[in-house]
Amino acid sequence: MSAGDPLSSDSLFQSAFEFAAIGMALVSLEGKWLRVNRSICKITGYSEAELLARTFQDITHPDDLEADLENVRKMLAGEIDTYQMEKRYFHKNGSIVWILLSVSLVRTKSGEPLFFIGQIQDITRQKKSEEELAKAAAEIQRLQKRLLKICTWTKRIQVDGKWIPIDEFLTRNLHLKLTPSTSVPRGPSPSED
Repeated sequence: MSAGDPLSSDSLFQSAFEFAAIGMALVSLEGKWLRVNRSICKITGYSEAELLARTFQDITHPDDLEADLENVRKMLAGEIDTYQMEKRYFHKNGSIVWILLSVSLVRTKSGEPLFFIGQIQDITRQKKSEEELAKAAAEIQRLQKRLLKICTWTKRIQVDGKWIPIDEFLTRNLHLKLTPSTSVPRGPSPSED
């Protein structure tokens, strides 16, 4: 293969790096962006030139920075070979972007650290969905506890100003078909206020 050959190893690496579907970056030992691809620019909102003028520390959320730097320290000390973590970046527009970061360290033949290779995937939608599901689950649990307290205390529930047996409420409103073993025995009607 000649140097101008589009299938040369250099050309293939350049294309694979630049057109990767996930963010790819080469980062100095101090955290300066050395090379970034289109995907990481899209994830962060910064142009290539803007990122190259910054460090990863500049755009990392302060609550995530210590854990990230500790992983870098361990990698440089030879305690770990790679690491992966979820963390937040500040997008250029000020919003928070959740990412899944995978990092490895390139060393010389003699073992001296050269630079980091970072792979960055945008997981913001996934994190928002997880947050919404957690909120919904907490609300369902809160409502269930409240409903159970009402059910065990009165054996009846007030719906639209009328007291009805819990069995009827569960069947009509929650579409639960109760068997005799799950049925709530009728108690005396509570007095209306």
